[in-house]
Amino acid sequence: MTIGHISELPDVPLAGTSASKVYTLALRSEYVDVQRCVRELGISEAEAAVAVDHLVRLRLLHLVHGCTYAYVAVDPLSASQQLLAVQEEALRQRAQSVERLRQQMHSLLPLYRANLADAPQQPPVQRVEDAQAARGILATVTAGAKREILLSLPTEDPWEEDTADPEHGPWPRYAGTRPDLLKVLLPEAARFDVRVRERAESLHAHAGEVRTSATPPAWLLVVDAEVAVVPVDGGPGLSVVHEPSVVTTLWHTLTGAWGQARPFDGRYDHDSARSASALIDESILRMLLNGLEDKVIARRLDISLRTCQRRIADLMDALGARTRLQAGYVLGRRLRTGERQAA
Repeated sequence: MTIGHISELPDVPLAGTSASKVYTLALRSEYVDVQRCVRELGISEAEAAVAVDHLVRLRLLHLVHGCTYAYVAVDPLSASQQLLAVQEEALRQRAQSVERLRQQMHSLLPLYRANLADAPQQPPVQRVEDAQAARGILATVTAGAKREILLSLPTEDPWEEDTADPEHGPWPRYAGTRPDLLKVLLPEAARFDVRVRERAESLHAHAGEVRTSATPPAWLLVVDAEVAVVPVDGGPGLSVVHEPSVVTTLWHTLTGAWGQARPFDGRYDHDSARSASALIDESILRMLLNGLEDKVIARRLDISLRTCQRRIADLMDALGARTRLQAGYVLGRRLRTGERQAA
């Protein structure tokens, strides 16, 4: 089988469609054919033929042995095994072909270096604007990690795919085969997300680390302090940075935030929740004092604008302030006198 044999899979018929009605009739009958479908379902011969063909392609109908026109219903589990086995084998072969090509390309590196000794090994910045290619770049960059993979990540990962395989462990696109090297920095708000807690707990079990901070850096990845990845502003892509001075600066930014963040093993309790909530409120107050707009505060804290505005209103009530200006005055006075009030 070749890559070309990977074909588009037919859709499973929805309830109420002709194909669904034909399958239901087949389950309740000894057999079905086009004429029986027309007669008992009141659909046209053309509709019946299309529905039968669709079900045959899904392996949900199978010809009666020795017959060329009558079909019997097939168990969906058995049908799916028959249908997907071919596709899964094609995907395995495709993955092997991709890996083989990667190894062949890498085998040319000694030749390249020997003949272009003075040429730069990597461009200072490699911009990738295609989302699918960007995901591949992320997997490639992290696969070569030897010491550490530092990642600052929002609660909702922009590079996550619904088809991600949970068997590959937490955050597989970044951890690769070395989850023990992965250090993930998340916003405090992530502690309230069930999926994130499960991933943090799983990464902790794989010897990786997770920490939270009220205002961590925006999405940022640094591998071995040698290569950094940042998102493309205003687009779906990313930029891979190899320039040592820039990478070092980004690494210091991320390690500084990491050093001040709180460890998180995925467990959730009331004390931890109260602590996270207090840190979020403290950050809101500090940013309010600096005159930041609601939408900027919400973005930095990785919370929704509505949630941010509700918390601001609660904090103003706690301060006894009717306006932002009055809240800033009261807060500034308390900070100057050394008073710290829990929100």
